[in-house]
Amino acid sequence: MCIAIEEAEKGRAMGEQPFGAAVVIDGEVVVSTPSLKVSRCDCTAHSETLAVGMATQKLGRRHIPEAVFYATCEPCPMCLGAILNSGIKTLVLGARNEDIKQLATLAFNFGDYSAESFAKMVGWDLAVVTGVMHEECVDLYRTAAVELTR
Repeated sequence: MCIAIEEAEKGRAMGEQPFGAAVVIDGEVVVSTPSLKVSRCDCTAHSETLAVGMATQKLGRRHIPEAVFYATCEPCPMCLGAILNSGIKTLVLGARNEDIKQLATLAFNFGDYSAESFAKMVGWDLAVVTGVMHEECVDLYRTAAVELTR
């Protein structure tokens, strides 16, 4: 999670939203990336979709079920769909949707959505590990919210 947080901080320093992701296999980081939505003017360039694409391309395969996905924040439905399509079976989360939606005005309006409810809806056997560096991840968004009000 430390690497995903570093990516989120790097993105924030570049003027991006503070989201970071990492894909790990057997304890080795395959890829890590910040969100690049702002600089690319691309609403699909979330850290999670970028990380899935980069990892599958780097490994030369579409399915990486042995990978562990680290996200500083609970992935949105689009991002979780990308993770599902890669076959990943373990998702490690820092902040949850519930933590962040009170800090954001334009995002996180997903109602009762959660990674677990999405996985259940599509019949995905996904292990969700929560609370990893939770406060550090929430602080990424708290800091960004304060910066936006300046």
